[in-house]
Amino acid sequence: MIVQIYPVAALVFVVALVVGAVVFKYTSASHGGPPARGDLVGAIGAATAVGTLLWLFLTFTPSPTPVSPPEAPVISSTGDPAAR
Repeated sequence: MIVQIYPVAALVFVVALVVGAVVFKYTSASHGGPPARGDLVGAIGAATAVGTLLWLFLTFTPSPTPVSPPEAPVISSTGDPAAR
């Protein structure tokens, strides 16, 4: 069985993982107290947000909408002129 991974999906996944790792490392070194672990929830949230935005920006293609000319109103001359 062959699983095909598209290059854009692989790129988005790798960039999201790198951003998550950087956020995790930065949050562990940014506070002034004793050495501690980084913010795991913040790293997962940042990776998810970056992955989602990259996926939307790299795969979005607007659907073509057909442009139709404006239609002229139909005037009927068979009706009662007093009813208009």
